[in-house]
Amino acid sequence: MVTLKTWKEKPTEAEAQKVVEDFFDYLKKGELDNAKNLVDHVYDDWNESIHVIWRDHYLIHESAQDESFEGNEWLNNLEWTQNLGILDDFMWGEEKNDSTYFDVSVTYLGEPSGFAAQFYLVHKDDLYFVKRDLIDMQ
Repeated sequence: MVTLKTWKEKPTEAEAQKVVEDFFDYLKKGELDNAKNLVDHVYDDWNESIHVIWRDHYLIHESAQDESFEGNEWLNNLEWTQNLGILDDFMWGEEKNDSTYFDVSVTYLGEPSGFAAQFYLVHKDDLYFVKRDLIDMQ
């Protein structure tokens, strides 16, 4: 099982971006727990976030018998995650309160989806780590 990636020294932008690339690689493989554990999270909404990604990406191209969160169709068949990806367009913001904001464009079926995945590089308790914020429309 994957655990939170941390550094004792401030990582380079490339090192932080690699964690996000790995995060999406785990998502693509349907390894939701590994993706979840690799980074910290601003909100305790992991399953809801995955459902929103499914709803706003998969359901545009396919139909589902049960589109509801409770129906778990989005979770019971994770083949749809193979179509997720990101562009190599990381955008970094300014440093504030021991964290730096950055985001990356999400793709589905190899095309930009109009969604961005938002992350922070955080410094806390003498460690640096990546924290997921929202994955939503740009």
